[in-house]
Amino acid sequence: MKLLWLKSLQPLSLLIRLVTGEDCSHFTFVFESQASGLLFESDLLGTHPAFLTTVMKSHTLVHSMPLDIPIEIEDKIWDTVVEKYDGLQYDYFGAIYLGLRILLKRLFKIPLPQKNVLREHNTYFCEEIYKILSDNISTLPKVDTPMTTPHMLWEKLNALRDSK
Repeated sequence: MKLLWLKSLQPLSLLIRLVTGEDCSHFTFVFESQASGLLFESDLLGTHPAFLTTVMKSHTLVHSMPLDIPIEIEDKIWDTVVEKYDGLQYDYFGAIYLGLRILLKRLFKIPLPQKNVLREHNTYFCEEIYKILSDNISTLPKVDTPMTTPHMLWEKLNALRDSK
C-alpha cells in the first residue's frame, strides 16, 4: 500500500493550493495487493474507489510514502473501505471552514482551532480518510485530521518517519 499526495490543474486543486500556499491539494491511498492499482479517495463526489491510472491522467504525484503492511491487513482495509466508507458524502462545510481558517492564519496569524466546528458526521474530505488506515494499522500514528490539509498530513507523517 502507498500513501499519495497529489495536485492537478483542475480549478479546485488550484484554489486549494492558492488558499493553503502548499504544494499538494489531495491525499489518497492506493492498494498494491489483490486490488492493485485501485485507490480510495474522497473528492467532491464523495468517498469512492478509483483507478490509479485514471486519476494520474489529471493529477501529478507530489509526495508518496510506502506502507509495508501484510497482505492480510491490506485486504482487511479494502473490506472495511467497501463495507463502511464507500459512497459517503464529501464534507463541504468542514472543507470550507478549514479553508477560511487557513486564510485567517496566513493573513492575520490567527492560529488554527483544534476542532472543525462545521465538520459533518459521516462525511469526509480527502485527508480525513487517513483515519481509515490508522484505525486498521496499529503501527500508524494517529493524526487528528479535521483541521489538517493534505500537506500538513504529509509533514506530520514524514516528521514521524524521519524521527525513527
